[in-house]
Amino acid sequence: MGDGVAVVALPFETVFEGSDGRYYTDWQVRHRLRTGEWTFCMQQRTPHRRLVETDDDALLLLVPIDPEKLPTGREIRVTGRCSRVVDTRRVPSDYTSH
Repeated sequence: MGDGVAVVALPFETVFEGSDGRYYTDWQVRHRLRTGEWTFCMQQRTPHRRLVETDDDALLLLVPIDPEKLPTGREIRVTGRCSRVVDTRRVPSDYTSH
């Protein structure tokens, strides 16, 4: 039989660094394109990059990065088949001092 190694499929294949300074999983990118929040403009294969237009008419360049290269304070959270990059450094508005 096998060597006892289990292979687990992750719910994302690629993590992108956006020209807006944010990070996105391929699930987030597909979701925003599918819902109309973003519009696909073009894709370059070498080097691999994507250009999308956001709902506020801005252009956003997406460049794939190794998930292990996410900056400190960013993590990938998975819920079911959904995956997203979360900035854990941000303080929710409920916790801001007045």
